[in-house]
Amino acid sequence: MATTTADQPTLTMDFVTLCTSLPEVSFTPPLRKGVARQGTTITLHCGCDTLDVFRDVIQYAWFVDKASPAGNRFQYYNSQDGYPTDTMIIYDLEDIDTAEYGCNCILGKQRNIQFTSDPVTMAVMEPPGKPRDIVLLEVTGNSLEFSWSNSENMGVVISYEISYKSETERSYRQIRSVTDTRYTLTGLNALTPYSIKIVASNYAGEGDYSDVAVFNTSQPSESKPVIHPPKDVVYNEDTQTYLKDVGPGVDITLSCEVRSYPPPVIEWWVNNEMLTTSQSNPNLPLNYERSMHKKNDFISESVLVIRKTRDINTGQYECVASNTKGRDSLSYQLRVTQTDTNEQTVADTAPSTSLHLLLLALIACLWAV
Repeated sequence: MATTTADQPTLTMDFVTLCTSLPEVSFTPPLRKGVARQGTTITLHCGCDTLDVFRDVIQYAWFVDKASPAGNRFQYYNSQDGYPTDTMIIYDLEDIDTAEYGCNCILGKQRNIQFTSDPVTMAVMEPPGKPRDIVLLEVTGNSLEFSWSNSENMGVVISYEISYKSETERSYRQIRSVTDTRYTLTGLNALTPYSIKIVASNYAGEGDYSDVAVFNTSQPSESKPVIHPPKDVVYNEDTQTYLKDVGPGVDITLSCEVRSYPPPVIEWWVNNEMLTTSQSNPNLPLNYERSMHKKNDFISESVLVIRKTRDINTGQYECVASNTKGRDSLSYQLRVTQTDTNEQTVADTAPSTSLHLLLLALIACLWAV
């Protein structure tokens, strides 16, 4: 006589007790926002975590949009000894493979216990087409503004990546996550050719790069110096200075980044005394070092390093930048703190204590005589 599910309450109850999760569907390679790349191969895994007692009675069934998959592009690989995993491979993904995928985990010798996974949607998509027609819109001494078009078969685009380099650079620099078809490169050198190429991407990956376009920056426009404030330094609104507190005997660096054209002349002043290259001023300490760095035609940086700070280094430090169009300045207030007074007191009193003990010993010797 046939056996029904109702006639086997013990088997059903044992499985429910031993099952630790519903079956789950996963993908290799992992989907990006639920998207797989057209023309590639995808592997689907179905897993159901149970105890070993059911290893010899587990079977699986796949469904695609609630129906059994059909076609020679689907292949199945069951694991050895009935271990609770099952694999389905789809070759050469096409648009028609966009669907909901899931699996059933079937247990029991009578195949009367079944658990179904939640369906997972996979969308099959092509990478975008090739951007084209990079057109120069506006040019300055330090910037290039340009736009581009999408090809007719462009497809879905999530973002663009712009790669550019000057004629003296060996590798490209990248600007990522651009969402418009218009962009301005800044911080460039004047009178310099730049190579530019663009690639589009979506959740299926990157497409092909555009053809390389080459544009030249122009003669720069003249501008007055503008000093950019330093980072991670406290600014005092009352004194309009940047505060730095340091201990004695350390090296401290003060920087001054200036943007202008023509390049500026940068001077450092210490307590209203100009710090000259020769350091001929006898009122200034000799532990200063200055250096100048030209980042490009528009950005210069002057660095003042104070070696092994001392009390005499306490004061106001002003960076002054000037050219034919004007001037700008920035001030630091440097405070060199004193050595801890308690440590100094102990060090100063140690010799006097030793002398006191020596005198007491001498008096004791004389008294004994």
